[in-house]
Amino acid sequence: MRHHMPTRVVFGRRALSRLKDELNFLNLDASRTAVICGSSALSHGYVKAVSEQISGEVLTFSSVEPDPTIENALKILEKVKRFSPTLIVAVGGGSALDVAKTVSVMLTNEGDIREFIGVPEAFKRPGVPVVAVPTTSGSGSEVTPYAVLTDREKLRKAPLISHYLFPVLALDDPELTLSMPQTVTANTGVDALTHAIESFLSKRATPISKLHSLEAVKLIFNYLPRSFGNPRDIAAREKVMLGSLLGGMAITDAGAGLVHTFAHVLGVLYRVPHGLANGIFLLPVLEFYGLSAKEHFEELADYLGISGGAEGFFRALRELLSFLGIPHKASAVGFKSEDLTLFVSLVMEKRFLMANLPRIPTEREVRALLETLV
Repeated sequence: MRHHMPTRVVFGRRALSRLKDELNFLNLDASRTAVICGSSALSHGYVKAVSEQISGEVLTFSSVEPDPTIENALKILEKVKRFSPTLIVAVGGGSALDVAKTVSVMLTNEGDIREFIGVPEAFKRPGVPVVAVPTTSGSGSEVTPYAVLTDREKLRKAPLISHYLFPVLALDDPELTLSMPQTVTANTGVDALTHAIESFLSKRATPISKLHSLEAVKLIFNYLPRSFGNPRDIAAREKVMLGSLLGGMAITDAGAGLVHTFAHVLGVLYRVPHGLANGIFLLPVLEFYGLSAKEHFEELADYLGISGGAEGFFRALRELLSFLGIPHKASAVGFKSEDLTLFVSLVMEKRFLMANLPRIPTEREVRALLETLV
């Protein structure tokens, strides 16, 4: 069994107000701080709240795109490089956090970023320290060694993987998630739920990761509907953010699975938000696993207090996804039958990631599953 999580986490309401104290506690050099974010974090005043707690020079880089491409990350890298920061603060959803982590290690390691993607521990030197301030409850990137980017040239969405990608500090403040629109609440929440379920089913799962997975599933099942239905419910927001945090810790140990593989391909081909893509494939993939993971589904049902075993769990999951407005078909977000062959080939290119699945699909099974979603 293994567990490595070097990130210091400060969790709870008003956690962001602790930034100055935490920087002092960790003895971090904030003399030149690069704040990396998207436009939303800037407009909601979160960047200002960060800057007010830093005594050194602060420069903001607010051009992170949703589901960022390699090109987007490289453009920001070039600008940040000219600033020569001593500290990076990432403010935003998974996209901002992943770009900031990428910039961190690319500032101190030479090479083509495309050569590092998908290669475990490819970096030789630690990056510039990163402080993560998530404003959504989904990616868990503030506590993972991953940074996911889209490569449009090779039609792939894949992570950088390195222990150097762990932020040194995460400030998880649920008050920052109150500004999320309903659709973003649903999509990011389903992303976190997918992390929790897939890590629980993984053959790499450990007793520690399973505890994180189970509690994450329970928190999200119980409180995501409340967050979705009443965006100002701070108590529910706090519970979902905790579920997202635990989901991130779980995939750090156990990894994700086939749902993410499908979702990454859908995202690359049609620019579908990652959490939404996960939601479309979540139930079909779990049903594909079937008997191979029946005991896991029964354990999830029992932990959630759902009767009916595996079928009861599937029924409750179907109801949750429907309530959140997640479509049942990939065709609802643009998937076309004429792209089926390309989609299957892109999924099968990631066959090396499938060793930890409860059931490894053949090419024919991947095609058959996709045909049900057109």
